[in-house]
Amino acid sequence: MTTDMVIEMNKGLIISCVNKFYNADKEDLYQAGVLGLLKAYKNYKYDGKTKFSTYAYKYIYGEMYLLANSSSIKVNKNVTKLVRLIEKTKYMLAQKLNRIPSNEELSKFLHIPLSDLENALLSINEIVSLEDYDNQLSKKENYDNKLLIIQGLKYLSDNEKRVILERYYNDLTQEEIAKKMDISQVTVSRYEKRSLIKLHDYMKV
Repeated sequence: MTTDMVIEMNKGLIISCVNKFYNADKEDLYQAGVLGLLKAYKNYKYDGKTKFSTYAYKYIYGEMYLLANSSSIKVNKNVTKLVRLIEKTKYMLAQKLNRIPSNEELSKFLHIPLSDLENALLSINEIVSLEDYDNQLSKKENYDNKLLIIQGLKYLSDNEKRVILERYYNDLTQEEIAKKMDISQVTVSRYEKRSLIKLHDYMKV
């Protein structure tokens, strides 16, 4: 079954989850739901009892919950930028070291006091802590998925890569990306959909 078919067959489930939220952009929620659906499709193994829709719900809802709650809480912009820099550096160093770098290594590489780095990570972790969701998806699994996405970027065109980075690492809406790239929102949506399918196919290998 192709990912297009999976998305189409579960469109109703995604939309039903979107309607449970009132504090985030509907299009952003839908795209977060698609990402959650693709993660569920990658990990699902039929056990004779659990239907795929039941299994996928926690992934879809979890991605939307993270989006809605992280966007509704005001965080110091400097802290947010620092955390993003730390995360990007972590992925880069992980590929070089073939392991997750320590906070000390990140601090030394970025020339940031260790206490500042740990305080920034702590403040963000407190905000996005989701006990129920974390019980289902471990931090290691989330890290591995993000690392796979970064590695899979090499299979995307320049425009597809830019859309994914702007959407999932710079937190821009499709409308904001369209203005930034001087293209239509429909085109951005197509790039994003095509990119997610390519990344999903890469993650299946």
